[in-house]
Amino acid sequence: MFQSHISRIAFRIALTMLFVMWMVYLIDVGFELHLYKYGILPRKTEGLVGIIAAPFLHSPVDFGHIFNNSIPAFVLTWLLFYHYRTIATQVFLLIFFLTGISMWMLARDSYHIGMSGVIYGLTSFLVLSGFFRKNMRVAAVSLFVIFIYGSMIWGIFPTAVNISWEGHALGFFSGIILAVIYKNKGPQPQKLLYEIQEEQGIEPEDEYWKIDDEKPENSTPEITEENPIPPLQHDPLIIQYIYKKKETEGDLDSEK
Repeated sequence: MFQSHISRIAFRIALTMLFVMWMVYLIDVGFELHLYKYGILPRKTEGLVGIIAAPFLHSPVDFGHIFNNSIPAFVLTWLLFYHYRTIATQVFLLIFFLTGISMWMLARDSYHIGMSGVIYGLTSFLVLSGFFRKNMRVAAVSLFVIFIYGSMIWGIFPTAVNISWEGHALGFFSGIILAVIYKNKGPQPQKLLYEIQEEQGIEPEDEYWKIDDEKPENSTPEITEENPIPPLQHDPLIIQYIYKKKETEGDLDSEK
């Protein structure tokens, strides 16, 4: 029941973000507002508003721009808020603003719009966090992200003039930085019993590694003059030979 509740919350958050993206796009297209001018314009004062606005702006002349961003934005946001619910809000906002601020400072002199930078940040965070935590469930999420969006890695390189590869690269590195910072927060791998005992200063009790120096109760008794022939222990087929020296010199007489 609890997991279902968390899933619904994560779903609503991801759906709300997607709804805002499409509403802005439809308004921009329907009223021809040319909202791209509210995107990130690096090192210009008027471009600062783009740090907040740019992820929700998409090209009105290229439907593929918003369509290609919608599915990964929704899936990755849902995964983040479902599996990292205690730190998801912080991580999402930091990726959002770190990507925007670094683009305003470092990107080329052009308008930069779209959710791609945030998507790359979410991808790198989910992938790296899964491996850091050594958690099978989180690792499975990371493998899922790699499998579905693994080809996105090429987007951090300048492969096309009209694609903001700077936003992709800066978002990608923002996610890596946050994965390192938050690696000890959020879901952690379950500790094994011996790890818990070591932290508490308790010596692990493991019968496999115990060495008992005491003589076993059922060990074979020593052969002495009083007890020349020990009783057979477990295997009746064992034949024991006892040699006794005769009082007079001569050959040894063996008794079976």
